[in-house]
Amino acid sequence: MSEMMNRETVLSVEDLTINFRTINGMVKAVRGISFDLKRGETVAIVGESGSGKSVSIKAIMGILAGNAVVESGKIMYEGQNLLEIGEKDYHKIRGCKIGLIFQDPLSALNPIMKIGKQITETLKLNDPHMSKKDARKRAVELMESVGIPDAERRFDQYPFQFSGGMRQRIVIAIALARDPDVLICDEPTTALDVTVQAKILDLINEIKRERNLSVIFITHDMGVVANMADRINVMYAGKIVEKGTAEEVFFEPAHPYTRALLASMPDLETSEKLMSIPGVPPNMIYPPKGDAFAARNQYAMKIDFEQEPPFFKLSDTHYAATWALHPNAPELPMPEVLRARIERMKEAHK
Repeated sequence: MSEMMNRETVLSVEDLTINFRTINGMVKAVRGISFDLKRGETVAIVGESGSGKSVSIKAIMGILAGNAVVESGKIMYEGQNLLEIGEKDYHKIRGCKIGLIFQDPLSALNPIMKIGKQITETLKLNDPHMSKKDARKRAVELMESVGIPDAERRFDQYPFQFSGGMRQRIVIAIALARDPDVLICDEPTTALDVTVQAKILDLINEIKRERNLSVIFITHDMGVVANMADRINVMYAGKIVEKGTAEEVFFEPAHPYTRALLASMPDLETSEKLMSIPGVPPNMIYPPKGDAFAARNQYAMKIDFEQEPPFFKLSDTHYAATWALHPNAPELPMPEVLRARIERMKEAHK
């Protein structure tokens, strides 16, 4: 991991704050998040729906909704702040330098356009002078590289003629068509069954290694990132509440929300009743005072409802924003189901 931390920083998000105008008021979707992505690593952003994960990556891609307001922050890539460039310049980055795999492959693909044409259109954007023959050849190669059998024949088929897993492979092929440096995966396995999900995750890992890609992986499922991420950022209510290496976050979770996510994650060895997270995420038109997770945390202290916690340092790479880490705070109990799970994960990791 020390080798990973010394690698070149490819993309840097600094103090990003994004609101949305609605008829009911301003929704504070992303509240001052910062993270880096280094060459050849996978950074995961994990959290429940509505935590601000997808909004953050849409800001990176320059595809925020029209009612979005970027209040502050920078997104630095190749020496420029992506929040300050125009659409013409973004066109040279989006897809070409930074690729995106969408969550739902069926809605990401044009249902009335043949798969092959959707891939060759992307190739022609990268090289307008590419011949039709060369574009077809390259598209078939991309289809084969992501595991589409009989790619030459299936080039002329429509999305409805592919299974969910095969459609997602096509979306991955399109994302890779312009040889990006950064690949953003926005919950790419949510709509897939467990068996297909595992194959897609293996494929993304394989492509990352082959191309030395830097990957941002968005998910609500801690189990998905267990074998994917080098570093993890846990988001809640628009903020990163814990960040560290995958081993630190899984083996030494410090924030009550991170612990709750891990304790509610099913595995084959769990015999006890899974824990659930009580309550619901807060209304982000009126973000709560103090620690946003306090109302759902059975161990919350008075200060959790009064003051927002700073980041406390656990190691050079591990930080958590929770008052539970204050020197004067009582020790945060570890649920037995979570303690047993951590021990199993450590044993499997050896």
